[in-house]
Amino acid sequence: MQAVISAAYDKKMMQEARAAGCRTAGEAQGFIEQKRKKEAEENAQRAKESMQAGPAGKLLPKPNHLDSSPHGAVKCSTIFHPGGNDSSPMIAKQAISSTLDEWDIAGFQGADLLSESDKRLCCELRILPAHYLNMLHIMSIEITKGTVANKTDAHSLFKVESSKVDRVYDMLVKKGIAQA
Repeated sequence: MQAVISAAYDKKMMQEARAAGCRTAGEAQGFIEQKRKKEAEENAQRAKESMQAGPAGKLLPKPNHLDSSPHGAVKCSTIFHPGGNDSSPMIAKQAISSTLDEWDIAGFQGADLLSESDKRLCCELRILPAHYLNMLHIMSIEITKGTVANKTDAHSLFKVESSKVDRVYDMLVKKGIAQA
């Protein structure tokens, strides 16, 4: 899926480079890199503008960070923060990230089973509703068995970033299924 998105994005970028007057592959690559840098700067600026100071000076997203469509679909924004060098993998990640600025989970299997807070979490973590529900199910079972007593115990259950497991575990705490 990401390869298809990336290929479509690359094709669009090449067409824009051609329309901007680029005649060689080198000129097109330079144009594309400049455009991606500009998009990254704009995204960073939007991130700054969409954050507000919370308790203890921590930055929190503004409450209107998420938009709900009339059909109940939740659309989420994500911001890519580039860093370090401009290697090919970084450019590919940036290309994918900028094409997925808004992610609507309404059409995915299991989305209709989620509460609004669950939908927001799926968007923030960028996980499919079915995967989120599976994580909730497995963690709930393991918590009930007593094999998972805290976030760290849950990390080994899934092959995803530990921060995502932590956030799902926090949701179980919020729902009263797990202990803080």
